[in-house]
Amino acid sequence: MQMLQASDIKRFDNWTCLIYSEPGKGKTTMVKGLKGNTVLLSVDGMYHVLSSLKNVGIMVIDPRKPTEELKEFVEWAIKNKDRYDNIVIDNLSTYQNYWLNEASRNNDNGMPRIQDYGIIDRITIELIADLKKLNKNLLIFAHETQVEITKTNGGVYTQFQPAIRKCNDVMGIIPLVGRLVIDQEGKRIIVLQPTQATKAKDQLMGDRQFIGQMELLNELQK
Repeated sequence: MQMLQASDIKRFDNWTCLIYSEPGKGKTTMVKGLKGNTVLLSVDGMYHVLSSLKNVGIMVIDPRKPTEELKEFVEWAIKNKDRYDNIVIDNLSTYQNYWLNEASRNNDNGMPRIQDYGIIDRITIELIADLKKLNKNLLIFAHETQVEITKTNGGVYTQFQPAIRKCNDVMGIIPLVGRLVIDQEGKRIIVLQPTQATKAKDQLMGDRQFIGQMELLNELQK
């Protein structure tokens, strides 16, 4: 067990951040704003926007080998932790889908078994926890989904959330979760505060309702 003195904690040291949005809104582009060396785990293969960046190394997962290659990535990250400053997972939604797809491949009905869902939930939490232990900046991307929520009085509303399983459990170990959107002026911004319409969490930036797409990384890396 690690013992910390609260007065020694620096808020922006070795942060962890989850950004979610529809595909194509500019999540991967945010990697351009990371300072120092970065290792990126590309799950969906959408890395071309990062062409010519000399400080970014990309490891691409084979969608038919999600378990083996995630293990290989984590082992590499642990062994080579002195070679980089930032870790990026692009993206978690796709990884969970790939994993469940492979888990169902040998089943007669072509569907995952009930226990498979518990396994991928455990893998997800352990992945984030293990990478956080490396004391690097950890940036995780996910797609978004809309969830219908019923209130105690019977009312129903729709909320945008990260498209990941056990969303609340994952958010519980990540200090900053924001939704990347394009506002009416065409600017890309990240919503930081939770509302009825948007699931978010901010334990790092203060009381800001939103922040510019690239401004967020500038603030986190001051």
